[in-house]
Amino acid sequence: MSTSNFLARAETFGLETAEPWAMPALRLLFTTPRAYLPIVQAWDTRYPGVKDSLDRLTGLGLVAYQGPVIVDTRTGQLAERASRRVTRYRTTERGRKLAQAVREDERVLTDMYPRVAEHTATSIITLLLACDLEHSHATYGISIAHACALAGIKEPLGKWWIARWLQDGVLKKLDQTYADVREIVPEHWRVTRALCRQVSDVLTTFDTHPGLDMAFRLNRSRILTDISPARVGLTGASDFDHDVTCQRILAKMLASPSAHTDSLFATEPRIVLPATLHREGLAFAHGAAGNVTYQPDAELREVGANGTLRRCVLEYERFQSRRDAWSHIERLLGHMHLSTVPSEAAVLRFVVNSTSRERSYVRLIEAFADYVLDHPERMPRNPVTLAVSSTPRLLKAADALADQAWFRVTLPNGADPSTARTPVLHHDEFSPYQDYFGRN
Repeated sequence: MSTSNFLARAETFGLETAEPWAMPALRLLFTTPRAYLPIVQAWDTRYPGVKDSLDRLTGLGLVAYQGPVIVDTRTGQLAERASRRVTRYRTTERGRKLAQAVREDERVLTDMYPRVAEHTATSIITLLLACDLEHSHATYGISIAHACALAGIKEPLGKWWIARWLQDGVLKKLDQTYADVREIVPEHWRVTRALCRQVSDVLTTFDTHPGLDMAFRLNRSRILTDISPARVGLTGASDFDHDVTCQRILAKMLASPSAHTDSLFATEPRIVLPATLHREGLAFAHGAAGNVTYQPDAELREVGANGTLRRCVLEYERFQSRRDAWSHIERLLGHMHLSTVPSEAAVLRFVVNSTSRERSYVRLIEAFADYVLDHPERMPRNPVTLAVSSTPRLLKAADALADQAWFRVTLPNGADPSTARTPVLHHDEFSPYQDYFGRN
């Protein structure tokens, strides 16, 4: 047996004591599938020494570490260091219509720009189509150098056309700059099967922290592996963008003086709620034969304005629709109804990527407040607040949990304490969402 293996098998994490030295690091690891650097730094601020604990456990082979994934988005290949940030572009609504028309008939471009030489028309069209990005790619846009490389034209000509299309309203310049060679995924830490086994053995030996094995899910069957750069697409968008941005937001929240991290904290908790068939969908009820899964992006505690603790639930809505968000609210109400005492307050915080979506979600929470005003029986007895903010707003905020960083609506709860409460998760065809937005 090697020295590192011997030391790993001898490690107790301080679990034989009432205040284990490794507990803050273990809490973070076992409640976060991948602990990216921003959340590790925020956790280390709340619990000094966490980063050192992670390094120690990594050195023992009990924690897996992966360095930052830096990718050249022009080639898809790994790189050693990032390049400088550059301006990014993408098509406007007018540009998207032009690109679609050009895809159907290339002569549309030469009709619009009759001085385009026939031998360069194909390259110019390819340049335009390279800027016509959708979904996650549109978030990052494309650089002139990358677009020109895809079109196979020299940069001076590409710059001339991009300047012309900006003037014509075909392209827009993004406010945010990104490098073509950049960090796609930050360095991060995650649990290993060896860590699960060692913590389980220590808990069995000392029996000083009952229930911790269940809380940490030490018998988990799935252990994550390293991130593969093959999953990084054009412009650098990847399957991990949601998780990384969500943890950046969560890290800002954890840095707030209002965050109470000594109690409940979990990322992507999987909550199973009993539910029974209802004429409009599924009604949340104790002892029901069926169930509904609720998996918000994060759940923690925060100190409210009156100084009492309230449940804080984060939903980072990257691509979800407002209809999905309506469903998230209904699931939260079911969760509060089944899992908490009526005096416990909660705030559901929606975070979206743009100010336009922010306005859209404000209309959503206002509509939901109007709905429960007419249907108090669909509310739990708990005080519930809905809040909306945007990623740029929160990442710039001095205090990410301060009221000034959010648009907020407190749901009316009804004055009659005798009202029977039955929160419902509506089927789409019966959802009140239709009454507010479905027929617009």
